[in-house]
Amino acid sequence: MALTSVFYDGVVTETDRAKNRAGVPDYGVYGAEDFKVKPHPSIPYAVIVTKGKAHGWGVTDEAATDQVVQCDAISSGTRYDLIVDRRNWQPAAGGPSTLVAIPGGATPEIPAARKIGPGVEDDQPLALVEWNGGLSAPNRIIDLRVWAGNGGLYAKDDLVRTYLTGIGTEVNINGTVWSLQLGDNNLAVWVKKTPGAKVYVASSWMAGAIPISTSPDGNNIKLATISIPDPGFPYHVQVQARFEGGKSATRWDANISMAGQPWLAVAALGNTVAPWYDISGFTTNPVSGPSSVDLNLVRLYGTESFGLTAFNRAFRAMVVPAAL
Repeated sequence: MALTSVFYDGVVTETDRAKNRAGVPDYGVYGAEDFKVKPHPSIPYAVIVTKGKAHGWGVTDEAATDQVVQCDAISSGTRYDLIVDRRNWQPAAGGPSTLVAIPGGATPEIPAARKIGPGVEDDQPLALVEWNGGLSAPNRIIDLRVWAGNGGLYAKDDLVRTYLTGIGTEVNINGTVWSLQLGDNNLAVWVKKTPGAKVYVASSWMAGAIPISTSPDGNNIKLATISIPDPGFPYHVQVQARFEGGKSATRWDANISMAGQPWLAVAALGNTVAPWYDISGFTTNPVSGPSSVDLNLVRLYGTESFGLTAFNRAFRAMVVPAAL
């Protein structure tokens, strides 16, 4: 069944207009499964575009049933085909829209053959389909759909930023918000927006897990570590740790360390029995990329092992964007 397109030339009812989401956002689909590209279960070199609605440049397209899109065969190598919803405003009345496969190259990118021309002929990207020589089923499908809501855009893959070109566009891609802004010489540049603070916790150690490692001489113990994934922007780390333990004739000092940084915090305690260690500190220089913070014990003198209790433990790291 062909697509049913609304908002080309012709009769438009107020019901049609009320349901239309083709406003400011250039492109979008309505529901989570609308116009989703999937492998075809039986037809070689074919994919399915699921039923639903898509919109772009003032036109809404609806598929009442799943649609089949045929791609070219490939004997060797790798090819990425772009599946699009093609809108054609020619001749005068225009439409209906069609689903088209645009052959691409060996790398996952939007093909140069994609049509860009709102009001004339324009392709809304839906997915990139990877074909490998000798296989008639797709190796993978990269979802390029965009959802437009009251608060902005949402997408699943970073490649959508290669076809969303309107200055001021903001899109959330799997939790990371990007904004298309004017940079030097008024050239458009994507800028990653920094979120607020985020807290990471050494939950297993706080629940009573044994220390991670001990040096052969027993003088250095790594109690716990917190891994911090790359947030995508420079940041500072604030740490806090609290635990109890110790022995009467041996002095243990505690510290929190981080690779490439001075010690973030140190707790130097005497040889009291079962003292409290309460440590806090922060980075002085911004950090980039993934990192980790370690909670350590150092035996300065004495021969007794550390009497770590299993209770009242805390070890947390808070990541704060350096720009804040």
